Amino acid sequence: MRTSADIRDNILLHEVTFSVFKDMIVLCLFGLAWILPFTVSLHTEHIRVKTDHVLQVIDDMYVGVTIAGSQLRSNLKYHNVSSPKLLALGKALAPGYLRIGGSSVDAMVFDPTHNIATGEQFQLPVNIWDDLNMYVHKIGLKLVIGLNLMLRNGTKWNPSNAKQLLKYSSDKGYTFAGIELGNEPNLYYRHWNTTVSDVQLGSDYKELKQVLQGTAYKDSLILGPDIAGYKDKYIKNFVSHGGAIVIDVLTIHHYYFDGHTAKLKDFSNYSIMDHLIHELQTVMSTIRSYHGLVAWLGETSSGYGGGTPGIGNRYVAGNLWLDKPGVSAKYGLKRVLRQSLFGGHYSLIDNNNNPTPDYWLTLLYKRLVGNKVFDVPSSSNNLRLYAHCTNLNNVYNYMPGSITVYALNLNSDPVIHTISDLNIKSVDIFWLTPEGGDLKSQKVQLNGKTLELVHNHIPHMTPKTLGTGTMRAPGNSFGFIVIPDANIAACRPQSHGPIIE
Repeated sequence: MRTSADIRDNILLHEVTFSVFKDMIVLCLFGLAWILPFTVSLHTEHIRVKTDHVLQVIDDMYVGVTIAGSQLRSNLKYHNVSSPKLLALGKALAPGYLRIGGSSVDAMVFDPTHNIATGEQFQLPVNIWDDLNMYVHKIGLKLVIGLNLMLRNGTKWNPSNAKQLLKYSSDKGYTFAGIELGNEPNLYYRHWNTTVSDVQLGSDYKELKQVLQGTAYKDSLILGPDIAGYKDKYIKNFVSHGGAIVIDVLTIHHYYFDGHTAKLKDFSNYSIMDHLIHELQTVMSTIRSYHGLVAWLGETSSGYGGGTPGIGNRYVAGNLWLDKPGVSAKYGLKRVLRQSLFGGHYSLIDNNNNPTPDYWLTLLYKRLVGNKVFDVPSSSNNLRLYAHCTNLNNVYNYMPGSITVYALNLNSDPVIHTISDLNIKSVDIFWLTPEGGDLKSQKVQLNGKTLELVHNHIPHMTPKTLGTGTMRAPGNSFGFIVIPDANIAACRPQSHGPIIE
């Protein structure tokens, strides 16, 4: 027989059970309140490439690399340039330029017979110079060298040591695609406690031109003034006092920030990326006054001072790197030389001679991105979009008429990309994400598979093929979208289309 206490306990149990059930319903609805808006509000970016006009034209040599003179100063301590691994990694980046530069070139003294280096100068050993030139030859890159501007007779450049280097190199049969004089002369007051004025630099370049006329390098490109950033007055005084009649290429260096103080968030900040645009616009405005002159980013990376430890050679650095050749091509620069192939915290190859994430990004760029540049608007500052004809010198057998879009999603949330205005039977996706989801990962994944050398050989980097023009880009990621059957007239070899200057 049930007592009144049993009845009360049973009623209480039902009340508790209902309360728990009610709370579960509320929690479920509360969860849906977060999930549904996220799903419904997932941003969709409609990619519309303006293929009726070609903004600019570049070539297969557009992206190159650099090696700092400090690597020669340390006798290539960490990098055996005859190793199969380093040869394979370098060869995969051809065609392109390899520049020897950096502050140390203004301390580099060459003499094959005896040591004439004094003070802050250092001797460039003959065997190291030979090894480097042999490496460049084997990997198929074209060498650009910097000559020591700090060897001076009073106010003027002293070319005697440069003549020795050029004579020795000529006798050896070494070829130089380009020659520079000095590195970032507008910062000499920092490095050398001295100055070389913009006007004097123009005179020194005239002397360089005369020196080269009597050598095997008379047809090498002359590049300069290689200043840090775009300094309007310095550039204009240099070109107007002799520089413009001597140089073939106007070069500036660009870094977004001080590598020693940069934070992780700086590598995904669109406003930092946009600082470059004004500099490029100013550079192009200057060279339009000088017929035949072109502009390069002669040295560039994320943070100056050797890069940012633990970040500058990790996955997240690809944001700044992929955006830079995109915006530079859009505004008309003809070369972008990445600091550095090896050496520093922004290197493409680490001190163990292993490729960093930006190496794989660079390699994909060179394989996929072709010569003609189109405008492709974006609806958000955090979505960076660029479009070119697809590089026909690729390993994927893409046909003329195909187009490549490369995109960065700086948002932490995924974005849906749709391409609806082009002829699409399928698209090939080359999407790069960090291994383990860590933006500071030293490993990068292509379509979910970690990229690594296979017995010192470059792996086949296989795209993911979609039968639609719609794809989901994860947050904080970037990659390439190839539309093989776009059949764009300007991307056929026989047609260039109207070019907007």
